[in-house]
Amino acid sequence: MAIPQRFSLVTLGVADVEAATAFYRRLGWREAPSSVDGDIAFFATPGGVLALWETAELAKDAALPTMHANAPGFRAVALAINLASREEVDDAVGDWVLAGGSISKAAAETEWGGYSGYVADPDGNLWELAHNPSWPLDERGLPVLRGT
Repeated sequence: MAIPQRFSLVTLGVADVEAATAFYRRLGWREAPSSVDGDIAFFATPGGVLALWETAELAKDAALPTMHANAPGFRAVALAINLASREEVDDAVGDWVLAGGSISKAAAETEWGGYSGYVADPDGNLWELAHNPSWPLDERGLPVLRGT
């Protein structure tokens, strides 16, 4: 049996679901009606669902220990939003910071011919905001991967 090549949901562990939900709302994201106030928040996107859930509850659900307070800040995961231009990347970075997020790496030209920067939400979840001129965006805003 082959496992489908897709993801349905990404769950970010957060310290405070209400505060994290408020941050994503400030970005202009609309919360799904299936959210449970203060417990779990869902945001439908063109590519899958983003969920916000308390870190300890997520760890418990996965039968893993919760990370200790001195755990490294980098979690070896970054989500990404591709945008149509460098200007859109700069605008998105600015809006991210205005909503209460932070910049991890300022947007700049990349070695692969694009433009990209990294931002973090208030819980340290890392997002790349990028423009890749080799990957046009489809009508849903998702990159179209083409062979070389």
